[in-house]
Amino acid sequence: MRSRWPVAVVVLAGAAIVGGVVALTAHGETTIAQSAAPPLSSTSVVRTDLASTTLAGGTLGYAPTQPLVNRLVGTYTQLPSVGVTIAAGQALYRVDDRPVVLMTGTIPAWRDFAAGMSSGSDIAELQANLITLGDARGLLTSPSGQMNAATVEAVDRWQISEGSPVTGMVPLGQIQFLPSTVLVGAAQVSLGQSASPGDNPMLLTTTARTVVVPLTPNLPTVTPSDDVSIVLPDGTTTPGKVTAIEPVPPGGTASSSTSSSNSSNSGQSSSSWATEAIVTPDDPSATGSNSQVAVQVSLTVVAAHDVLAVPVSALLALAGGGYGLEVVGPHGTHYLMGITTGIFAGSMVQVAGHGIVAGTIVVVAQ
Repeated sequence: MRSRWPVAVVVLAGAAIVGGVVALTAHGETTIAQSAAPPLSSTSVVRTDLASTTLAGGTLGYAPTQPLVNRLVGTYTQLPSVGVTIAAGQALYRVDDRPVVLMTGTIPAWRDFAAGMSSGSDIAELQANLITLGDARGLLTSPSGQMNAATVEAVDRWQISEGSPVTGMVPLGQIQFLPSTVLVGAAQVSLGQSASPGDNPMLLTTTARTVVVPLTPNLPTVTPSDDVSIVLPDGTTTPGKVTAIEPVPPGGTASSSTSSSNSSNSGQSSSSWATEAIVTPDDPSATGSNSQVAVQVSLTVVAAHDVLAVPVSALLALAGGGYGLEVVGPHGTHYLMGITTGIFAGSMVQVAGHGIVAGTIVVVAQ
């Protein structure tokens, strides 16, 4: 049975939990009116890491890639299905039955590739792909950025493998340089439609799963490398990491799910913030395969490492202010110990006080 303290010293926090009222008897002892005190048990003070968090709304999907811009004139004769993955060396679509092939690179193709052209980084991109695809075996070992005879021969080999006319040159539009393997989204054109330079034949994304979190003013500071937890629609959580802080793209709008544990940001216009956090799940497969999924991300407000902590239910509110713990001594004796509190994190709270160490036994309300 929990010992009873003079009311001038302590008010039992458990009484408030069950709706009871602490009162002073004629004998100067503390009693609880209206309802019984909660059941009591004990636990040990632990040394641990604590973090106070808040929830922010985000959108789960696939990371964007550079837009696909057609350069050819003719008729669209083949388009990929939505959800298809296309890697370097594979056809994105066809115009007049000529394949437009994806190759890896960050600089868009902007001219024909032919013998005698001036050197440049676009040639180096082409060479790197011909080496990776195996068409430059025995001809090139590394990109030089020059359209030399070895590169022309490698292009001939590539055209043979593609079933294209062997010309040793690649006209503008036959190759599309994009940073990585892509996932096909909705088509923006139709089969049989006339193809014109500047068309965006289809929407593309990367295959990387990410969560975009608008960084509204009332959220804590977020920096790259921060560890976070992603709360999926079914309530399960999966860990992730902030991998970038980026400007909000033109036309960006607030996520309808944006909220925090203290206030709601829902419905704010994009003018409320200028940046967004890009979160990458540690295990992408745990997030499914759907796009535009409303999720929440747990962001750290404040953290404390290697601190002493107890359950919040162990705290006793002192009549003079502050908190105490009911400590169980080595021989089963109980005594009150005043303590200071640090951060509250879920059901745990950081504590410090004279004689409070890891392993100290304290009473908690169940």
